[in-house]
Amino acid sequence: MAVVDAPIVGGVRYARERAITFLVGTTEYVFDRLAPLLEVVGKPVHVGDFGAGVDYKLITNVAVMAAEAGLREALDLADVLGRDYETALSLMTKGPMRAIVERALDESNPRPLRRSAEDDDTLLSAVADADEILPITTAGSKRLWDAVTVVADFEPNFVDLTRKTTSRKAFRATESN
Repeated sequence: MAVVDAPIVGGVRYARERAITFLVGTTEYVFDRLAPLLEVVGKPVHVGDFGAGVDYKLITNVAVMAAEAGLREALDLADVLGRDYETALSLMTKGPMRAIVERALDESNPRPLRRSAEDDDTLLSAVADADEILPITTAGSKRLWDAVTVVADFEPNFVDLTRKTTSRKAFRATESN
C-alpha cells in the first residue's frame, strides 16, 4: 500500500472529456504503477514526493485566482468608465487573458464561484503571513467573496464573473444580466 497526493487541474468538462491533469506526489516507483490507472480518466504528471501535488496545486492556484479576480476587477473598471462588458471581454481575448476569459465564459464547465473563493481561503490558510507574502491573492480573495455574496440567496457560477450579477452594487441595477 502507498499513499499519494493527486489534486486535479480541470473541471466538469475536462472530466467528461477524460482530460483532467493529475498532479501526483509520490515516489517514482509508485507513480509508474499508478499512472496507467489515472490515464483512464486523464493525464498524470509526477511532480515530486508526497505533498508535492498539493504544493503545485496551490502554486498554480495563485496565478489562476489572481487572474479570476483581475477579470472581475477589469469589469468593475468598465462599470466605472461606463463601458460595456462584451467589448471589454472581446478585447481581453486578444491577449494573455484569453484562456481566463474563455474559461469564464464556458458554460459547459460549470463551477460555483463560491468554490473559487473557498480555494482562495484554503490557499491563504496554507501560508504563514499570507497578507505579506501573497498580497494580490489576499486582495483577490476579498473581491471574489464580494462577488459571491453580492446578492442574498444567489449562488453565482464562475460565468457570473463576466456579468452584472457580480458587479458592485452601484452598477448592478444599470444593466440586466
